[in-house]
Amino acid sequence: MGRRGRVAAGLALLVAVLLVVLLVVLALTTGLLGPGTPEQDGEAHERVARLEGREPAATIRVVSQNVFHDMDRADTEHDMSRIFARGGVDVVGWQEAHTEHFVALHPRYREQGWRTAYFGEAKGSQGDAISWRSDRFALLSRDAWEMHPGAGPRATQRPFAARYVTSVLLRHRASGLTVRVVNTHVNHFIETGQRFRRNINARYAKRHLAWLAERWDTWSGDVVVGTGDYNFDHADDRDARPVGGISRRFAGRAVSSYETLGLAGVPATLEGRWVDYVFLAQQSIDAGRAQIATHRSLGGFRSDHRPLQATVRLYR
Repeated sequence: MGRRGRVAAGLALLVAVLLVVLLVVLALTTGLLGPGTPEQDGEAHERVARLEGREPAATIRVVSQNVFHDMDRADTEHDMSRIFARGGVDVVGWQEAHTEHFVALHPRYREQGWRTAYFGEAKGSQGDAISWRSDRFALLSRDAWEMHPGAGPRATQRPFAARYVTSVLLRHRASGLTVRVVNTHVNHFIETGQRFRRNINARYAKRHLAWLAERWDTWSGDVVVGTGDYNFDHADDRDARPVGGISRRFAGRAVSSYETLGLAGVPATLEGRWVDYVFLAQQSIDAGRAQIATHRSLGGFRSDHRPLQATVRLYR
């Protein structure tokens, strides 16, 4: 092969490599990865320094995801697989997971090492399921509490079902630390844009938030983490601090990843609003047991919500 031939062959090889790289980038950024394909991690850098003079006993990743109850089986399977395939994810707090698709699909993920608490004994709370990797955690206890009853079309423009708070207490096998996960789904149709609506949806939501606020200091567990769809935009709540809202109710009791790390580089989780949260109880922070290190919202899902993923460092 002459010099020109070798140059041409080299250029062809370079073009082929660049094409493959471009296709991979497009798949990662536009959500074209298959449901069983792990997504590359965008949290490699540490945004929060480790506690001075201390090494973490463990690092866990927590995801909050509303799976959207109107999805069909194929879309539900796509989203479940996409989360469960993420190698670094340890715990998932679900909302709207009460569909028969979600329940029927889970046995296949059990075979892959996942366990899920459904809370079916508390009617209506099944949608707030919690999953964890059984090789990393052992279940110690599980509970569910009703926050308020539902309301029909005679009471509100946007009817709603009863709402619950669900929780599991897990033992992290490697470190021996106990991790409590508190998951919930607050009423929809409660925000006007920085303010609460004047309706039964919002009145019950305020009651729901007040109940949670009173318990962040009292939950058992070395580390207490919260997940959930709170249906109130963090940016609005942060700026207006409405009476009965998240920032005012939870002040000094629980801190969200948004408060810790801000919103830069984190796409909104639902229609331009940051409504899906990961919290860390203030008592866990003050005791030097945990810190939120990084967070991101994940793309490529069929649900109307983007999952929120936070990395939490655990300390003995």
